[in-house]
Amino acid sequence: MRTTDIFAAFLSQFFAYIMIAASESLSLSNCANLGYASSYLKCSTCNDLKQFKLSELENSCQQCCINDDTEQAEAKKYHRAVLEVSQFPSFSVQYVRGADPVLNLFNEQDEQVESMGIEKWDTDTLTAFLEENLVR
Repeated sequence: MRTTDIFAAFLSQFFAYIMIAASESLSLSNCANLGYASSYLKCSTCNDLKQFKLSELENSCQQCCINDDTEQAEAKKYHRAVLEVSQFPSFSVQYVRGADPVLNLFNEQDEQVESMGIEKWDTDTLTAFLEENLVR
């Protein structure tokens, strides 16, 4: 790694820590840059960092977390959700509680002809497979 790359990485981290110290709470993007998923991070989780000898992360964690009590009082509940995959009209999603993700493939007579585990696939892998193997 070049010296300029190391220096740039150091400056990036330095400014991130200055921003943490300067504000009571951080923006979602600042928290994401520090590795926190702010919309899911409960403050009680930040309190557990000490037991894993990660006390130095507690301050930034507290600035990115959701108060456990506030979250319960303000939690939104939705009546329905739809996963849209408009690029592939013949592709649908079926939820089976406790099951690993499986891609079932059907022929023209709508008979299942193949099934494959896709638990380690990312979105790009699934998209590439569907583009290559699904009739549109």
